[in-house]
Amino acid sequence: MINTEEKKVDNKKNIKINDEKNKNDYLIKKNLTQFLEIQLKESEKKIIELEKTTEKEIMLIFNRLNKEVEKSIKFSLEKLIIDFLPIVDSIERALNLIEISKSKENYIGILHKLKFICNLLEEFFNVFSIKKINDINVLFNPSIHQAMSVHYTNEIESNQIVTVMQPGYILHESRLLRPAMVIVSKKKK
Repeated sequence: MINTEEKKVDNKKNIKINDEKNKNDYLIKKNLTQFLEIQLKESEKKIIELEKTTEKEIMLIFNRLNKEVEKSIKFSLEKLIIDFLPIVDSIERALNLIEISKSKENYIGILHKLKFICNLLEEFFNVFSIKKINDINVLFNPSIHQAMSVHYTNEIESNQIVTVMQPGYILHESRLLRPAMVIVSKKKK
């Protein structure tokens, strides 16, 4: 009988120990689950932040590359236009010579063709946003003018453009292709 009672006590102890183990296992599993859930949430937040940062960086790179491509397209003809400017100058000089010539009637056909070519060039410059710098009686600006000579006079304010010897050109209102060669006024003393 003692044996049976001992078995009962042993069984109760075992059940009690098993219950405690089960409770401990449950608590460990619960704590582990909570810990993993917290880590999962933190990881999700980090991933979302990383995605946002990456998206911002991608947009910045995309915008920068778009600006570079736009700039390349905008100024791609710069070298060609600079090389073309002496031809424009020659055509304009020929036109001016014929217009001031006393025997203009002999060159009337050439004059009309040169005017037509000048009009085409003007349209070309407008299409490609090329601005001609050839204004007189304006203030000398060293960023777009190159002073070739000084004209001393009291009739005009100092530092004004008196004559444009060779026109200058600006591409897209921002890039100087060639400065205008000018004569600048200065007051006589």
